[in-house]
Amino acid sequence: MPREAIEASLLPEEQKKELALRYLSQGEMTLLQGNLNALACFEAASNLDGTNPEVWYRQGLAFFEYGSEEGKEKSLLLASKNFKVATQLKADYFEAWVAWGNVLIQLSRFHEERHFLLEAKEKYQKAIACSTGQPKERLAELYWDTGIAWSELAQYSGEALDVRLAIEALHQSLSYQEKPAPEFLNDCGKAFLEMGLLINDPRLYLQSIDYLQQALKTSPSYFDGWMSLAESFSQLYINTLDERYVLKASDGYANATKLSPQDAQAWIAWGQLLGESGRHNADAKQLRLAIEKCARAAQLDPEDSSITAQWVESLSLLGVATSRLDLIIEAEQKIVEASEDAPDAPDVWHAYGVCLLSLAQYYEDSEYCELAIEKLQYGLSLDRSDPELWHMLGVAHSYFADLTGDRDLIERANRFFARAMDLKPACPVLLFDTAQSLLQFSEILDDIPSLEHAIQLFEILLQGYKDAILHHPKWLFKYAQALEFLGDASAQEKYLVRAVEVYSHVLLIEPDFADIHYHIAFCYMQLGDLMGDAESYKKAIHFFRLAIRQDEENDQVWLDWGTCLIHLAHHTFDVDFMHQLYMDAEQKITRAGHLGNYHACYTLACLYSILGRTQEAMELIHKAFESRALPSIDELIEDEWLENLRNTTAFVQFLNALEAKLQQSREE
Repeated sequence: MPREAIEASLLPEEQKKELALRYLSQGEMTLLQGNLNALACFEAASNLDGTNPEVWYRQGLAFFEYGSEEGKEKSLLLASKNFKVATQLKADYFEAWVAWGNVLIQLSRFHEERHFLLEAKEKYQKAIACSTGQPKERLAELYWDTGIAWSELAQYSGEALDVRLAIEALHQSLSYQEKPAPEFLNDCGKAFLEMGLLINDPRLYLQSIDYLQQALKTSPSYFDGWMSLAESFSQLYINTLDERYVLKASDGYANATKLSPQDAQAWIAWGQLLGESGRHNADAKQLRLAIEKCARAAQLDPEDSSITAQWVESLSLLGVATSRLDLIIEAEQKIVEASEDAPDAPDVWHAYGVCLLSLAQYYEDSEYCELAIEKLQYGLSLDRSDPELWHMLGVAHSYFADLTGDRDLIERANRFFARAMDLKPACPVLLFDTAQSLLQFSEILDDIPSLEHAIQLFEILLQGYKDAILHHPKWLFKYAQALEFLGDASAQEKYLVRAVEVYSHVLLIEPDFADIHYHIAFCYMQLGDLMGDAESYKKAIHFFRLAIRQDEENDQVWLDWGTCLIHLAHHTFDVDFMHQLYMDAEQKITRAGHLGNYHACYTLACLYSILGRTQEAMELIHKAFESRALPSIDELIEDEWLENLRNTTAFVQFLNALEAKLQQSREE
């Protein structure tokens, strides 16, 4: 303490106060210059006028300003102590309560400790309690600060209530502002974005976007505003799969990277958006653009494992989409290195799983599925709350089940998808993948409840995301497929009629959608079988003709077309037309056989039996048996089309020999 200050203790009170203010100003100036001799000046001021709350308040402000610089964080604790004294001396010291809250917010950011935020919130509440008569500008700042405290608390708690309280505080602040600053509008937008992430409500993203667009209208060169706007559009895309939002988010990231081309996070966020779009649409162009952004980000920050993870995923998916093994191998090399450098990063193990699953798809090799599952499970051991890992684990098991037909695998896939949906409800990709997995399960196990559950999920998806259907006709196609299967299993016309309607919608959206004409034709043929309706068979034949134009080498289309012609012949009274239909059927079924369809032999045998050409029919029955394409003995006995053949000695002898062989194999 300066000697002059010690001697000043003998001065009258007014002179002490004047001298204290002089030392206070000197200390503020000295600390502003980074000189810690300011501490002596502050001590002198406190000794001379220690009951004056302003002395402590101003010292607190000086320490706050000094401690806000990197490496000087300890001064924030001194600031906090000074504000504490100031408020003890003056309980309704509005400015001190606000400043104390601001210091605690800063401490929470430096130390990443939640208790500082809780204390900050309490200080702001104290300030609100004594805010009567304060000007609008100060009240606006107070409620803005309160909103920030609640928003940052929500980062720790993950509670929607904390975000709601942040939004309420920010709205209160807005009521005191005529021209809100872009930074304030950005905070409002980010609060709504956070709420949207917590409860998966697209309307909240739209509200976020509205605030952020206002901020950018005020300040077009505001980097944080462009980043927040791009993130909001990105999340809106993930929650709706509406491709229009990809373009808007990309515009946001483009503006952000122009303003700050050295910001790695802007580039990787852009890459993640493009990678997500490329994955959902198997779009090679989007995946290439994602790889470009990841490469740029990696140049700026080569140590960030999340950049490598996205780079690996995009490379792997592009390799599958373009059948380029070299891209998947490049991805594998990157992820092996990343897993060694960042073994505790769950997103690295997610990417590792994607890479190995891509190899499984390229080679159609189940061993790579097992390896992918192993990596994904390790990622879950690091973070069991990550829905992306659960989702990808479901995808891996589902593909594994496709390769092996293993019912246990598809059961496990369903459990993993369900877990992912618990963590991230109302996500369209998860809804679709879960419904598709249940559909697959119902096919493998002939399980009607799973099929009905799949249909329910498809209907939720299509009802909730109507705007995205134009970009995702596969949703409609799989829904129609599920209806078709249920119609076949239940023998109820209403499901088949609905399936035809949905398939027709797919046809309108994407006329060249693979197998679409075939599925419509097959539904009409099934309707003909159920209703005994010649018109349904005629409609089926029309669509079989269109299906063959789409794929002339599809043996199954040729076979089913021929089968449909036989059915129509049975509903025709014109003898000449009937014989023409039989001739056409023979041609179609024979073509299917030439293309390698083993079941063509049996179907052609049925046709020849109808026509009385029993010797040729019997030869084809033997061929079908040799090809292991013969149905069960019960079906052979009950098939109406084989009635003429069953009356022959040759068929009876064949059937007896077949039964004896089956009996012998059972005994062995």
